[in-house]
This record gives sequence, structure tokens and C-alpha cells, in this order.
Amino acid sequence: MTRPPAVGFSGRAKWGEVVVDLLLAAGGALLVLVGAPELSGTRPLGLWLLVLYTSFAVAVTLVLAAAVAVSSQLPRLGEGVVDGRPALVLRSWAAPWWHAVALDLGLAGLGLALAGVGLAAGGEWAVVGSLVGVVGAWFLVRVGLVALGRRRRPALWLTADEVVADAPAGRARAPRGAVRAVRSRGRSVVVELDRDATWVSSPRPWRRSTTARDTLVVDCTDTGHRTSDVVAWLADEVAPVSTGSGRGRTRRAR
Repeated sequence: MTRPPAVGFSGRAKWGEVVVDLLLAAGGALLVLVGAPELSGTRPLGLWLLVLYTSFAVAVTLVLAAAVAVSSQLPRLGEGVVDGRPALVLRSWAAPWWHAVALDLGLAGLGLALAGVGLAAGGEWAVVGSLVGVVGAWFLVRVGLVALGRRRRPALWLTADEVVADAPAGRARAPRGAVRAVRSRGRSVVVELDRDATWVSSPRPWRRSTTARDTLVVDCTDTGHRTSDVVAWLADEVAPVSTGSGRGRTRRAR
């Protein structure tokens, strides 16, 4: 079995991410510097909470920037276990995923804390606090769905008889024999099926509904392979009828 060739993580793709993360962190740090002097005396607790969250966001973004800067290779195809069964797996890089989850958790805490402040103040602030609390609760459920495995880091699993796709929308699986085509769409691998996949997905408010039930989509942005190479490898493994690019071109699989 020939696995897709690895691609190093360097150049503009890498340092562009570092620059963006540092700019975001710098913007957050500037807000903290502006807000911190206002925290003296009897300033509203809500302002303290906003500065605290911004400081947290700056810290985790700097950690991400450092992780990107020192990494030279993103995850490659390897061995793993899915639902107790051995599989080949291509997982996306964990660092950006957990950075996003950390920010979600921070927003959940901020929203619920501001809701408590608003309800304690009463009057119009109670109404505003309740609305902010709803947003905080939405983020809290989003984090809970990660803990429950209903939202997942993008990954492609290939077992002896199944193709399994993980995504923030959940997990979808289908028999190898159900695959009728494999193609690329930007930085995603798209697996078209001749029947609906079996899904374990997030509830509708926490997932997009644009993906067809008979299609598996895996984002390969944060992996150490070119999408076209992953498509070619998977096409050879499952031997679908045809593969092609997002523009509709097709070729026979070997």
C-alpha cells in the first residue's frame, strides 16, 4: 500500500498563520492595556470580566502562535483505532482545534458571568444579562458536545470495511462498497456515496445543515498531505467508480 507523500509545514502557509495569530494577540493586548487602567476604583464588574476574557484569549492565541512557529510537520496518515477497530487515520492538527475550543469555553464563562451580573443588577440590566447568558449557554453546550464526542476534530478513518469521517458536525460512516466517487473540493476530501451515511451528529443549532447525508466531507487543511494526494490514495483503497476534482473532471480509479 502506497501512502500519500508528506508535505512539510513551512513557508508562507506556516509563517502567515504565525503573523495572523500574533496580530490578533497584539490587538487583544492593546484592548487590555486600554481597559486595565479603568479597573481602579468601583468600576463595573462587567468590565473586569471583559478584560479577564481578553487576557485569556491573548494567552491562548500566543500559545497557538508558538505551537505553529515550532512545528515543521503536520499530522500524517497513520494507524489508529476507531470504535475499537484498527484503522488507518488522517487527523487534523490538534492545536488549532483546541485553541478554538478554549475560546468557546472562555466565551461561555464570560456570557454566563455577565448574565449573573446583569440579573443581580436588576431592571434593564437583567434583560441584557439574560440575552448575553443565552449566548454564553450556546457556547457552553458547544463545548459540552466536544466532550460528548458529538463535535469532533476533522479526521478520516479507513477500516477493513468502512470509511468514517469526523467533523465539527459529528461523525459519519459508510461501508467501503457504498463509495461511488472521491474528489477534492478546495482543501477538503469529498466522498460521494450511493446511499445515506450513518450519522451521529450535533443538534441542528450547533451544526451546519449544508452537507448532504450521502456525502462525507473531511477538511484536510491542517494535515501534512496535499488534498489531491489523499484523494488519490483513498480512491485506490476503496476502488470507487471514479474520482475527480471539485470542477467535475473524472478519471478511472485503478
